[in-house]
Amino acid sequence: MFRKVFTPLVATSVLICIAAGSLSADNKFDKLCNNVLESLQSFYTVRSTEMGIHAYDFHLADYSSKSVKGMIKKLQDYEKKLYRYKKADLSLHDRINYKLVKANVDIALLNLQRIQWHKKSPQLYVDEAVNGIYFLMLSGHAPLQEKRVAIISRMKAVPGLFATARKRLKNPPPVYIEAALESLESGQQFYREVAGELMSKFPDQADEILKVSTRAREAMNDFARYLSELEPGSPTEFAIGRKNFDYKLSNEYFLTYDSDSLLKLGEALLEQSQAAYTDYEAYLENDYQNGQDSVFVPANFNVADILEYYNWEVRQVRVFLERSDFVTIPEDIAPVTVIETPSFLRTMISGIAYQPAGPFDSVQQGYFYVRPIPEDIDRPQLEARYRYIHRRGFRGSVVHEAFPGHHLQLQLAGRNEDPVRKWQFNIMMIEGWALYCEEEVYHYGLYGSEDPVQWLGVLGGIRFRAARIVADVKLHTGQFSYQECVDWMIAALGITSESGRQYIRKEVRRYTLSPAYQMSYLTGKLAIMELREAAVARDGDQFSMADFHDALLAEGSIPPALMWEAMGL
Repeated sequence: MFRKVFTPLVATSVLICIAAGSLSADNKFDKLCNNVLESLQSFYTVRSTEMGIHAYDFHLADYSSKSVKGMIKKLQDYEKKLYRYKKADLSLHDRINYKLVKANVDIALLNLQRIQWHKKSPQLYVDEAVNGIYFLMLSGHAPLQEKRVAIISRMKAVPGLFATARKRLKNPPPVYIEAALESLESGQQFYREVAGELMSKFPDQADEILKVSTRAREAMNDFARYLSELEPGSPTEFAIGRKNFDYKLSNEYFLTYDSDSLLKLGEALLEQSQAAYTDYEAYLENDYQNGQDSVFVPANFNVADILEYYNWEVRQVRVFLERSDFVTIPEDIAPVTVIETPSFLRTMISGIAYQPAGPFDSVQQGYFYVRPIPEDIDRPQLEARYRYIHRRGFRGSVVHEAFPGHHLQLQLAGRNEDPVRKWQFNIMMIEGWALYCEEEVYHYGLYGSEDPVQWLGVLGGIRFRAARIVADVKLHTGQFSYQECVDWMIAALGITSESGRQYIRKEVRRYTLSPAYQMSYLTGKLAIMELREAAVARDGDQFSMADFHDALLAEGSIPPALMWEAMGL
């Protein structure tokens, strides 16, 4: 998952930097793009903090009726102004920026005017309260002494945030209430931890910090009580509907097919990947069944060694890539550190995840979250972890989350000087690239000439992402209830353990909150492979894998469909 005190002068300097960084020759178009970005950033204040824009760090988003109506009007006005540039003689770079900015406006309008998440998702408000503090604590843009003013200001805004939530929410589905109640419990603990740290470091403000944080936690507790007593809506109320799903496919990802076609594609990919996985699993059982690893485990091996290994593996995969011709890794790329998932995120992150630095932030530091290691881990479990380290089992996760996956891709996207490109966070590119890397580095020899267990993992990853396409479409077009989707995925993936079933329950709950997100992994990977095939056809013997990947990543986190034009393919 993906986080000073500002004077008017500092806030102005942010906008000046945006204007100065633009590559356009059309000043009016530049100004319009800047105005759109500024409006989005000032409304989605916590998102701005996450992206490294700190002009709005004192505020949480305002989802009151007046605020939302005002933002909708602004966005509609921007739509009209952008329309004037639809057939304008813009440069290639600006033509793509036009499509990106228009997509940003289109999807913001979809969320506020048609889907209306502020009326159906209590999680929206919980995330605002928790992430509003989390991203401030995480960011290295300023010392804690400066950030504490913004932290306190946001804590003060929490009661008002949840007062708005009670006014705006209209019978959310049961699965949304369940998710929000879990998050509220961990969110209160997070606020306790933050308040404790602030009070210990700033004892002269301890009374104020305790008072503000207590009121914020009480507001969370009151909201939890409100949700517990609220009459839930229909179990399928989370579905955004076929029309809105199709709109996201065309206006956010620039895809030429609709949800029906996407579902057929997902079902075909699932059938193919199921067959490939099953066949290779049988091959592995027959030819590579070696039983449990026979490895000597040192008596002094402990929990700290496990986390140390994780970080060592990140460095080793980077070294491998630097010695290959897969992609160029700048020497000054920001560090990424493996840490245990923070407690308040554990209800939403059931596996591993990556938290990038904000592309606009002055200090760059990525975090790679892993499952917490139990404090009471026993000797047999420790020995199992040691065998995992012995066979370097963490490499596959590093590939997806760090190098050459999310960390490298998002770091390079953030180096694009154009603020329009910096602001983009298209999931089809981000997740598609990470999944693409899982298979490609295997072929590049990261695991040696052959590693059957790892290859089965690659095939399993493809199969899982194919199932996600089907789940995503059926959930949000009303063909699956939450429980139907859980049951279907458990059966489709052959899950038999209780821990596996629990994982799927949390996964599907997350899918209900993020339409057209889960389908992006495998469709994004396939889109990148199509781009590469076109580059090979164009360049022939002169094709370079590193050059192709470098050019792709330099364009930023934009939809793969726009890469054709951007890369001249």
